[in-house]
Amino acid sequence: MSLLHQPAPDFSLDATDGRVSLGAYRGKKLILAFFPLAFTPG
Repeated sequence: MSLLHQPAPDFSLDATDGRVSLGAYRGKKLILAFFPLAFTPG
């Protein structure tokens, strides 16, 4: 089953300026940039 063009499930994550929820952007275009190794030693 393809997930293309399907709405993403709502989730929340910690940001530098507080907690952000995907649901707050429902109906808007959004780009999520994720850098798991940013600011980590090594």
